[in-house]
Amino acid sequence: MTVQFRSIQTFTEIHNPMKDFSLDRIPLEIRFDPLTGRSTRVFDLPYTPPPRPDLEDATARSREKFCPFCPGNVEKATPRFPVALLAEGRLREGSAIVVPNLLPLDKYAAVCVMGEDHYIPIEELKAPVLYDSLTASVRFAERVLDFDPWVRACSVNWNFMPPAGSSIMHPHLQINCGPAATNELRAQLEGSLHYAASGFGDFWDDYIAQEKSAGDRYLGRSGPFSWFLAYAPRGFLPDAWGIFDRRDITSLTRIEIEDFAEGLSHIISYFAAEGLYSFNMALFSFRGASSFRPNVRISPRLLTREAGNSDHTYLQALHREPYCVKTPESVSARIKKFF
Repeated sequence: MTVQFRSIQTFTEIHNPMKDFSLDRIPLEIRFDPLTGRSTRVFDLPYTPPPRPDLEDATARSREKFCPFCPGNVEKATPRFPVALLAEGRLREGSAIVVPNLLPLDKYAAVCVMGEDHYIPIEELKAPVLYDSLTASVRFAERVLDFDPWVRACSVNWNFMPPAGSSIMHPHLQINCGPAATNELRAQLEGSLHYAASGFGDFWDDYIAQEKSAGDRYLGRSGPFSWFLAYAPRGFLPDAWGIFDRRDITSLTRIEIEDFAEGLSHIISYFAAEGLYSFNMALFSFRGASSFRPNVRISPRLLTREAGNSDHTYLQALHREPYCVKTPESVSARIKKFF
């Protein structure tokens, strides 16, 4: 059994005023995610993001406000973990520090402060900058899983810059660990379990093999990580998907975390080259699910016009239906250059 890349290709017809009211046919493709079955509406439009705004003023204004993550503040303004969980109160790894999240979205919720710099331009988010914070996040997840046997779901998340939902410019990751999966992780678990229970084998191995063979969306590898453009994007612009060879993020060695940081930096470098300066990231992991594989999704976020309108509308917010204005295949050649 092969992984199914299903789609519905249709069109709508209008008398287009931009073409002297001649009858115009506008194509539309509805793609279904091979793992979860969720649909995405995909167009192939000549869309160009608006110029990146001048961030100097926004950065200067953010520096004038109190930042709990800046040097001199982090020790006084951030909480500490209970001694039973973390004897030292906070977890440190190189320049990164993990502290409790004051807005806990799970039983164990943490923030990983990515070093002392209040603002890091997207062009400077290279592998060495990412390594400490990714290592610290994985170490925190390890600590939680050792401490609480009821915890099964863990994720490492990133809202980079305000268009992605970040309220603090100082770069930071968010780690959530608890007994229940989020809706997205649950859909992934159910999809991979259904694939295996149907006698088809391992979804993840089959997906990697098929995408690598086809080549349209396959980007490359960094250590034990395979990278793709997602067949059914989750955002206004195509997003990237990284799949781990491991079954659990806590088994990652330091060298493998370096590999992960390297692959992630390639994706971010592509965003920067395209004039994008904001993104969301989510790394999904689940303990004890033999058919599941940890994976990471990185989606660019933007204000789609110079007027400053969001890239999320009623379709995403209420219908839970993404739409993408470019096909993954149309940008594949450009992003492959970064691998």
